Amino acid sequence: MRRRMALVCLFFLLLTACSAPADPENGEEGSLIYYLVPEMEARGGDRIRGSYENLALEADAGVAETARAVVERLLAGSADGTLVSPLPENVELVNLDLRDGWAYVDLSSAFNQLSGVDLSLADYCLTLSLTALEGINAVSVTAQGRNMGQQPKQFFYERDVLLSDMDDVLHTVQVTLYFLDGEGALTGEERTLEIYEGQTVAENLVAALLAGPENRDLNRVIPEAFQISFVRMESGACYISLPAASLAALPEDVDQQRLILRSLAESLYSLEAVKELHFVSEGEELTAFGEVPVEEAAVRPVG
Repeated sequence: MRRRMALVCLFFLLLTACSAPADPENGEEGSLIYYLVPEMEARGGDRIRGSYENLALEADAGVAETARAVVERLLAGSADGTLVSPLPENVELVNLDLRDGWAYVDLSSAFNQLSGVDLSLADYCLTLSLTALEGINAVSVTAQGRNMGQQPKQFFYERDVLLSDMDDVLHTVQVTLYFLDGEGALTGEERTLEIYEGQTVAENLVAALLAGPENRDLNRVIPEAFQISFVRMESGACYISLPAASLAALPEDVDQQRLILRSLAESLYSLEAVKELHFVSEGEELTAFGEVPVEEAAVRPVG
């Protein structure tokens, strides 16, 4: 974890800001795509810069088609040749799925060539470009269906792309994340989360929980295929949005479903601000988590 945080810190030190482009000239329509400024040109300034690109799509092109075109153009670099792709030349788009406001981007195995700051730059260019499209709120990036082990996070929101220096750390917060011990019981692992401008504690907590334990004696209880679209706080109520695919990824065993629900609930209830939990999917509030009634975890335990 310390190694991952060091990579993130290095990224923030190198990347001072993100440069947004002016509006398209002469009313020309275009998709906003974020590339890298060539390193010699940046000279310590903005490394990520947005450019409006004409993707030559039909007027009735859907979000999924547009998203694929955005990634393909990002791989190629800007049309005028002034901005470059953050990805190696031999990286290809294998698949892109949209589910519940989440873009799942699967790239070819050459994506594994990236590490450290270069990997962060690629993740952030993809995130900024795709979340600029209406209907996409978060991005998950994999290589041949596998998560990148060096990524600080396995999913990204637009607000996660903190293009500034480390002075933007607002505060740290102590939380407890719940994983399985060697006997299969839920056990708390204390963590310190750093919160930056634009981030929420609940989002960071869930991201850390999905990433798994730091203690090698503990094991994750939540399946790797289980993802969360977004987490939102409102007057003590925490809303957790689940893609349909995550509900489908739940194990059939009811006791295992209950452990996953408790892992989420007890971790979130380690935050004093969380008083109740609401699980939603496809715009509808859930009454059951698999076969487990949500009411079992809906209200903060007393004492």
